[in-house]
Amino acid sequence: MTAVQASSGPFHFYVQHRFESGCTSSMKLYRELLAIGYTGGYHVVNRYVLALRRGTTVPARTVVPGPRTITSWIMRRQENLSPADRTALDTVRGACPDIATADDLAKAFTDMLRHRHSHLLQDWIQKAEVTGPAPIGCFADYLRRDLPAVTAGLTLHHSSGVVESHVNRIKTIKKQMYGRASFSLLRARILIQP
Repeated sequence: MTAVQASSGPFHFYVQHRFESGCTSSMKLYRELLAIGYTGGYHVVNRYVLALRRGTTVPARTVVPGPRTITSWIMRRQENLSPADRTALDTVRGACPDIATADDLAKAFTDMLRHRHSHLLQDWIQKAEVTGPAPIGCFADYLRRDLPAVTAGLTLHHSSGVVESHVNRIKTIKKQMYGRASFSLLRARILIQP
């Protein structure tokens, strides 16, 4: 199965997985591969299945998801993950304890934010600093340094979002005008533009 080994990693892994699950028919495996997009010939699959029967094949390398993929699984709600993504996340969690810890801490933090449970913040910070991976521990340390503001953000319904929006607009106009006009024109643009 050199064609499958060289260019079709997912097909290689699929055949090994199905063979280990009890499907040893070359023709059946070939038909299943065609259904999922395999374009090679039957003889390649048949040779590989024969090698599996003899026990002379090299185990298929599993495809390791990238950091962005794992992060997207962690940051999405569980009910929004597809069954395949849930299974893949469980596999990654089992393979790496740091990812499992990061996943648990991220879900707890997200839940705390969504439901405004400010009384859980101190416990979360302590747990993140003690058990969490280094980046999450640093994040927790920054939260501790600005604890009154973070607690206010979790408890109060007021927001500085409107002010931040105006500051962002002013900075954008300032960058557009830099070196092109006088302060009076900049002032006029800021006051006139909505």
